Amino acid sequence: MKRARMRRDQRLNNAKLIQAAAELFERCEQPISLADIARQADVSVATAYRHFESADDALGAYRRDIVSKFRDHSLEQPSNGLALLESVCGFWVNLILAEGAALVHRRSPEGFLARYRADEPYLGGQAEALARPIRELVTILGVGELVGVEDEAAFLWNVLFDPREIFDLRDTLALSPAQITHRLVSAFRGALLGWATARLTEPVPR
Repeated sequence: MKRARMRRDQRLNNAKLIQAAAELFERCEQPISLADIARQADVSVATAYRHFESADDALGAYRRDIVSKFRDHSLEQPSNGLALLESVCGFWVNLILAEGAALVHRRSPEGFLARYRADEPYLGGQAEALARPIRELVTILGVGELVGVEDEAAFLWNVLFDPREIFDLRDTLALSPAQITHRLVSAFRGALLGWATARLTEPVPR
């Protein structure tokens, strides 16, 4: 019984620290320490260090939680084709608007494709979520014969569905989540087709 309570306390503290990290990274531009996160979570610094090595480590756990929800939703969808793409993208837009504000403020110096192909943990979950929707869209558009097109499609999706742009569309254009999803999905389909066409017509390197 005592061990079970300790495990519950550990899970609760872990969740509190992750939430505190999200809150601080969402609204603070100055450097954030694990001690800052501990204070925000109302736990001791020693407790925080039992869960995470650094503030970035806590933020990484927050990012993984976000993308795990995205992946789980995608893998559970019974729909196919464009309906699947709309469902998965709509869930992402709503998830970002509800819980993803802290993702806006931390950017990696490496580009998306380099991190995507290196199986970065955060992007690994995103890749799982997007694999079937992108594969089916590639088939619908008839560009599946192009080597590497699915990786490049993921790159285009990442550009369009960047959390910063989702918040921008809501806050600047006052679009609803459904409108954001519709516009971005339509743009994604057009961008992927244009990208594939450009690949087919580009000059051969000399």
